[in-house]
Amino acid sequence: MVERKYVDVNVFVYWLGKHPKFGEKAREWIEKIEAGSRGEYITSALTLYELAVILSGLTGTTLKDTGLIPTIVKAVTSLTGLEVTSLEVRDYLKALELMEEYKLDYEDSIHLTVALRTGAKKIISNDRDFDKTPFRREF
Repeated sequence: MVERKYVDVNVFVYWLGKHPKFGEKAREWIEKIEAGSRGEYITSALTLYELAVILSGLTGTTLKDTGLIPTIVKAVTSLTGLEVTSLEVRDYLKALELMEEYKLDYEDSIHLTVALRTGAKKIISNDRDFDKTPFRREF
């Protein structure tokens, strides 16, 4: 059985946004995800929404953009080794507890909740806030 890894939204932002400092490292992670088996890498449906909001802001477009949004959704959901998991009501509630416990913002707490629920062993992110959690962070 493969070790499951949770992928934070920033990996996708750096990859699709061609970030000058982190874009290459993010692309390397995307290649690993693409080479992985389905479900080896996990992210939540929240990632798709956050990615759309962030990239529309960076590109000066809106969430009505019928070019950008489908490009984002297709790019992420087509990655072979990635499973995009749905959010559940209990995730939002558990995130409130984890927010307090680990001193995270609500979005990071939701990602942490989904990582825990799906059995991930690592978080792929350059967000050091995840260093306060039980997961080993890589980037």
